[in-house]
Amino acid sequence: MGEDLDIIFWAVAAAAAFLGEIFTVSFFLLFFCLGALAALVIAALGFGVGLQVVGFVAATVLSMAVLRPALVNRISLRGGERYQARGSIAGRSGVVTAPIEPGASGTVRIGSGEFWSARAVYPDQRIEAGARVRVLDTDGLTALVEPLEEEGGGKR
Repeated sequence: MGEDLDIIFWAVAAAAAFLGEIFTVSFFLLFFCLGALAALVIAALGFGVGLQVVGFVAATVLSMAVLRPALVNRISLRGGERYQARGSIAGRSGVVTAPIEPGASGTVRIGSGEFWSARAVYPDQRIEAGARVRVLDTDGLTALVEPLEEEGGGKR
């Protein structure tokens, strides 16, 4: 009779962990379910409670260590499509509204009113307020700019 109670206990524990996993989708309770199933098999084979608990703990820890990283990696978005910025400002022109000092940032107005923090592509270059610039790239929320040449051939 005690052996039957062990089997019922581990079956209920496995079912409870499985249902908990379904409702939480945390990939945590699933491994307790696997441990309970291992203990259920050990109980069905007639081994004592001590061995059942050891089997439960070992199967739970082992499955967490081996299976969880594989499951999490499999469903992660790392393999999905990369984010593509829409409306990137690279290639657009703008006007410097606050001077860009050598090695420091200034401000640039892009288009009709987007204001960006900006740095000169060449760190030792100063770009005066009012100068027209072209955005070559962005570094986070900072535009990397170069001055546009005037029609006369010089740079502003």
